[in-house]
Amino acid sequence: MTFELLSREIAAFNITGPQFLVLRCLKDEPQRISDISRQLCLSNSTVSGIVDRLEENGYVRRVRDEKDRRVVWVFFSEKVKALCREVPALRDDYFDGIFAGVSEDEIKNIVNALQLLADRLKEKIKEKK
Repeated sequence: MTFELLSREIAAFNITGPQFLVLRCLKDEPQRISDISRQLCLSNSTVSGIVDRLEENGYVRRVRDEKDRRVVWVFFSEKVKALCREVPALRDDYFDGIFAGVSEDEIKNIVNALQLLADRLKEKIKEKK
């Protein structure tokens, strides 16, 4: 899926590309801002701003950890759970059609190659800091 196609699909719901990426990070479980930042290779302040806008629109909510009040978790709201039914790209099965006819070994190779690429990009980012 191209980013342009995705942007058109989510624009009707007043969601930007970066907001979509944050929502995808949250699809399996709540995350801390720092966790999301690491996954997206963005600064904590950038992700915090994205989460602020998602929270203003009712898509996520922040909850302080009960054991450590310094920790803040970001959760999907009920509104975004409904949104998942409306926006195919947010559903887990969205990419199934893309991989139809691709063997499990081929998918593993693709995942390994993408992980290698992500690791190399992270190394480059660290070198520049």
